[in-house]
Amino acid sequence: MNAESSGIRTASALLLAAAAAGLAVYAVTYRFFYGMEAYEAVRKLQGLRIAVALFRQESGRMPSDISEIVRNGVLAEVPELKLRRHPRANAVRSVPDAEIKDTGGWIYVNGPGSPRFGRVLIDCTHRDDKGRAWSEF
Repeated sequence: MNAESSGIRTASALLLAAAAAGLAVYAVTYRFFYGMEAYEAVRKLQGLRIAVALFRQESGRMPSDISEIVRNGVLAEVPELKLRRHPRANAVRSVPDAEIKDTGGWIYVNGPGSPRFGRVLIDCTHRDDKGRAWSEF
């Protein structure tokens, strides 16, 4: 093996390592800095709210949590939410009052004493492209 082929092998290995590092950086960047469009997140939010309203209409009461809606077949599954600066989420955190903790997921207010009782909200303090806080939808 001569010095020229050894140098080519070293350069190839360095290029492969750089490409792998670049892909890793891209994956992390995409995961946290890109998310779904606002209309898609709001559409999914409205779907959850409609499911709560249908459950209430059918049972005469508000659900204790969103999993009760899924168990009763009103909702097939909790939709996935992916907002910028947050990992993907498809779980709903039940809370007695609308306490926003900026998880980037869904919350359901199940406290009867809360003015937002029965509401599904987006648990995010960041703003969409039009300057609206996600938690205000």
